[in-house]
Amino acid sequence: MFSYEYLKSFCTTYDEHSYSNAARVLGKDRTTIREQVKALEDSYRVELFTIEGKKAVPTEFARSIYKQSKLLVQNSDRLHLRMLEAYQQELIHLDFYHDTLMPNDLVVEIESYVLKEHPNLIINWLHRNRDEVFADIVTGHNKVAIMQHRMENISEYPITAIKLGDGDFSAYARVESPLFQIPLVQLEDLQLETQYISENHTKTMPEWLGISPYFRTVSNNDMLLELVKKNGWALLPNSLAAELVATKKIRKIEFKELLNHSAKFGLSFFYPMSFESTNVYSGLLEVIRSYSRKYL
Repeated sequence: MFSYEYLKSFCTTYDEHSYSNAARVLGKDRTTIREQVKALEDSYRVELFTIEGKKAVPTEFARSIYKQSKLLVQNSDRLHLRMLEAYQQELIHLDFYHDTLMPNDLVVEIESYVLKEHPNLIINWLHRNRDEVFADIVTGHNKVAIMQHRMENISEYPITAIKLGDGDFSAYARVESPLFQIPLVQLEDLQLETQYISENHTKTMPEWLGISPYFRTVSNNDMLLELVKKNGWALLPNSLAAELVATKKIRKIEFKELLNHSAKFGLSFFYPMSFESTNVYSGLLEVIRSYSRKYL
């Protein structure tokens, strides 16, 4: 009969393409990883890997069982965490990761809830790119994130993802922009103006990169808004642009072709399973879901 440890060694070797790399990831000796994989092979009289140079190359049989094995390992990890965190923990501080898609008014609602219901909780709002976040979330029960809901790079982590909904992007420029002197803006008109691009969008919306040859990448939302108030144009979440539109600092660009409809983005709430055992979880989730039902 196979064990959880043996399956984890098999899956990690498969993912890392070598026993040495798998050992580094799991914090074990290479010999231990090889022995555990060999025990699986001997138990079922199968071959899982062949060695080519320094690489462990999976056999056809290994490929056929990998997905089911990976699922078993992930579910075992999740069960392990849930059982370790069976009691409710009182949070002292909460690291809340986000990217440029995080609506400012949702931040305000969460802050209001925490100040009222958990006044002693310190909440840190940390702007990060998504690639930096997932590995850090699993290191503690007090790390969560709201980011775009592309799921392809979270499967290796014991993380829960709740899709919150979809919002809209549009292109905006200052109200005095020469773009608004054009009856119907076309792609070549945008190419003559400076384009400001959120750093997060360079990873999540690459189709918008470099429409203009005069583009600049900006990490901070406030800085991006200040820049587009003075020059050029930018793709912005409608919720982020709403205040500047209302005060007539910027204006939505209407397009003749290609970009005639708002682009869509989606948000998800990411957290480790152990977060469900904290005293903050249920109330915070209701605040986030309530906002999503109204605005996303």
